[in-house]
Amino acid sequence: MPLPIFVINMKSSAERWQKTHSRLHSLGLECVRFEATVGKSLSEAEISTWYDADANLRKHHRNMTPGEIGCYISHMRVWQHIHDKNIPAAIILEDDLLIENHLQENIKNLSKLQDWDMIKLSDNRTNPFIQTKTLSNQVVLGNYLKVPNGGQGYIISQQGVKKLLCRKPFFRPVDVDFQFHSEIALQIFGMKPYPISEDLSFQSEIAAVNAGRHSNHSTFLRNAKHRIAMYLQRKKISGDLSKVIKPR
Repeated sequence: MPLPIFVINMKSSAERWQKTHSRLHSLGLECVRFEATVGKSLSEAEISTWYDADANLRKHHRNMTPGEIGCYISHMRVWQHIHDKNIPAAIILEDDLLIENHLQENIKNLSKLQDWDMIKLSDNRTNPFIQTKTLSNQVVLGNYLKVPNGGQGYIISQQGVKKLLCRKPFFRPVDVDFQFHSEIALQIFGMKPYPISEDLSFQSEIAAVNAGRHSNHSTFLRNAKHRIAMYLQRKKISGDLSKVIKPR
C-alpha cells in the first residue's frame, strides 16, 4: 500500500494546492488535500476545546496567536484522521514547500525501520544529528538533542499519532511541542538529505489568513521558565537508533 500523503492547505490557496499536487505527481506520488483550520474564525468556545490558555500561562513563554492555534488544530485533525482510519503511517506536508527529487528514496527506506513515531523531513536551521545509521547510499537516519522546529514536512506512524493526540488540549505551538518530545515519549528521527524545505519566495498563506499578534508581552519569569525547560529537554536524545533499525 502506498504511503498516504496529506497536504494541509487553506481553502483560499487553490494555486498552492495545485503546485504541490503537481510536484508530487511528477515524482510518481499522489496526495490528498486536507483543509487547514482558520484560527481567527473560531469562537472562544471552539478554541477552548483545543487550546488550554491556563496551561499556556503556566508552561509556555507567550500566548499563542490565532494563527498558531489554527495551525496546531490543522495538524491535530490530520492525526485524528490517521488514527480513526487506522492508517499505519503517513506523510504530512504544509503547502509552502520545495520538494526534492529524492523524496521517493526517503520513503523506500521506511521499510528498514520499526517502532518509530516521527521522522522529520525538513530542517531550515541545519540542526546536527547526534548519532547516525546509514540506510542506503543516499539516505542517513539520525537522532537529535535539538529537534528541528517547523511542521513543514514529516512522516508520522500510527503509534506516533496516538501519543500526539494526548496533547489535546494543547498550550504550545505544534513545532515547539515536537521539541518537548520526552513529555510523551515521542521517538523522533530525521532522514537526510532532507527532501522538504520551506519555499521562502512565498509568505505562509496560513499565517497571512490567521494574522494576529501575541496578546501579551512575555514576562521575565515566563521566559526564564521556558528557557530552563528547553535547556533540560535538550539533554534528552530524541530517539533510540539501536531499536529503530530492523535486524537484517
